[in-house]
Amino acid sequence: MPWGHVIELLDKLDDQELRDWYAAKDVHHGWTRSVLQHQITTRLHEREAAAPSNFAGALDQLDSEQAQEITKDPYALQFLAVDSNASERELEQRMLDRILDTMRELGPGLAFVGRQVHFDVDGDDFFADCSDSRIIPIAA
Repeated sequence: MPWGHVIELLDKLDDQELRDWYAAKDVHHGWTRSVLQHQITTRLHEREAAAPSNFAGALDQLDSEQAQEITKDPYALQFLAVDSNASERELEQRMLDRILDTMRELGPGLAFVGRQVHFDVDGDDFFADCSDSRIIPIAA
């Protein structure tokens, strides 16, 4: 484990058991220092424990880890700058804004295709959540 990670653990955590837990996760997943900082700040140990399951016994290790990751509760959405009272539509908009900002940072030539994409079934129009569908080219 890199020295900078050790410093993060010592600076951010007073409990030796938590330090050991985060150190083991860090080594297992190969986190960068910023990921380690984020996981500590968002209290991964509480989020991971919040959704107990039988995934470890019922699935292969990789599938078990992925299933556990998907079912974490509560979600850490601080990066979206929304509070717990945000509507589904507001949450969706903030996530899409982040996706578009990220794509703009990657440069020209990329496109975001669809937002709750339109489905035509036997001449009937369907939109997930009744939102509009659009193609948004990303300009440089």
